[in-house]
Amino acid sequence: GVRRVFAVASGKGGVGKSSISVNLAFLLARRGRAVGVLDADVYGPSLPSLVSLEVPGVYASSSGGMLPVVHEGVKLMSMGYLRPGEHAAIRGPLVSAMVQQMLTQTEWGDLDYLVIDMPPGTGDIHLTVAQSATVDGAVVVSTPQALALADVEKGIAMFNKVSIPTFAVAENMSTFVCSSCNTEHALFDVPGRTRRIVERFGIPTLVQLPLDPVLSSGQGVQPYVLDPRHADRPLVKRLDDLADAVERELDALCASGLRRSLAVSDRRSSDGRQLLELHRSRSDGSLEPLFIEARAARMACRSALMIDELTGERLFREEDIPLDVEAKSLHGAGAYAVHVDWSDGHSSLLPLDTLEALAAST
Repeated sequence: GVRRVFAVASGKGGVGKSSISVNLAFLLARRGRAVGVLDADVYGPSLPSLVSLEVPGVYASSSGGMLPVVHEGVKLMSMGYLRPGEHAAIRGPLVSAMVQQMLTQTEWGDLDYLVIDMPPGTGDIHLTVAQSATVDGAVVVSTPQALALADVEKGIAMFNKVSIPTFAVAENMSTFVCSSCNTEHALFDVPGRTRRIVERFGIPTLVQLPLDPVLSSGQGVQPYVLDPRHADRPLVKRLDDLADAVERELDALCASGLRRSLAVSDRRSSDGRQLLELHRSRSDGSLEPLFIEARAARMACRSALMIDELTGERLFREEDIPLDVEAKSLHGAGAYAVHVDWSDGHSSLLPLDTLEALAAST
C-alpha cells in the first residue's frame, strides 16, 4: 500500500507549485523511495507538460483499475493522460468525482510517498482529497509578494480545518543568483514576510527557492532535476533541502511519539492568575504537564497588532496587557499551533514550540 501521502498546494496559480511537486517527487525517487504523483488539477493538468513522455492513453488492469503511467520509476496519473488534448469544462461535483476516481482507482501498488499536486486555491477538490485519503501533511508553495502571501495563510487554515498539518512552506522565486558574481539577491524589496507567517503558525520548515531561468525555459531533460547538468545549480540544492524536510517531518508526524495540546489549567498561580497547561503525551500514554501563566502567553503573541511585520519591533506596552487577562477559548490550529481568544478582546495564534519554550523558561 501507500505508506505516506502528502499534498503540495498553493493559494494562487502561477507560483510554481506543479514544478515543485514533480521535481520533489523525482528527487525522492532518486533516493531509492517508491514514489507516485497524482495531478489533481482537472481543469489545468500540468503533469504531461512537466514530464518528457509520450503517453497514448491510460490502460485498465485485469482487475478493472487504472494502470499509472511510469517514468524513471515514478508512477504518474493525470487527467492530461486520461483525456489528452481536451480542455475541461466540467461542473464541480463531476470534477470531485474524477479526482476521487484517479486517487482511489489507480493501482499505485506499494509506495513510500504519494505526492498530490493540488489545484490552486481552497475548493471542492481539496475537501474531496481530504475525505478520500489519509493525507499525512502538506507543503504550501508561495512567492514573496504580499498578495500571494495572503493566500498562504488561507491555505494553511484550510488544511488545519481538515486536520492536515502543513509541515513546510516553499517560498518560490525568492531570490536570483547573479551569473556574473554568483551572489544571491532578493527579488522583492521586503524579504522575510514568508518567514514571519511560518513562525506565526509554528511550521517547522521554510525553504526559499531561487529563480532559475533554466527551469523556466523548460529546455533540456524534464523533469529538471533529472538532468545531470543541473546537479550543482542552487535550485537543485534547495529542492534537496525540501526533500529532506518531507522525509524528516512526515516521519515525525506519523510516529507514535510526542503529541502536544493546550488547555486551561484547574490550578492558579500563587497570586491567583490563570495558568495554561501544555500537555505532552508520549507513546506509553503518560502525560507531562507544563504550566504557563496566561498573561505571559498573551504577551508572546506575534500577530501584526503586537509586532511590526517589517522591523520586528514591539507595538505594545506591557502595562497595556491586563494583569488578570485570561484565555476564554482554545482551538487547535494544526499540529504545530493553537488559536487563543483572550478576555481583553485579542486573538492569538501561538506556536506550540513557543509555548513549550515559555513554560521551560518559567
